[in-house]
Amino acid sequence: MNDLIAYCGACKDYTNKKCPSCRATAWTEDDICMPVKCCREKGIEFCACCVYFLCPETAGFYEESDGHREACRRMSAMRETGQ
Repeated sequence: MNDLIAYCGACKDYTNKKCPSCRATAWTEDDICMPVKCCREKGIEFCACCVYFLCPETAGFYEESDGHREACRRMSAMRETGQ
């Protein structure tokens, strides 16, 4: 597993250490982040690895902040280039 990429992608919040690192967070069922829960359930490294990316469930999440929008753009670009 790549610890340098958050489940929602390598967004600026994560790389600038403003994100609490969802991989290291002890989530509870009441506060688990949607992409974290989904990626863990599917056993995938991060959202862009999913055959359903960008699904309706995550689309709203990726509109919540500039960091999330940037993560979505980066993951979309990764998929387009086959990385």
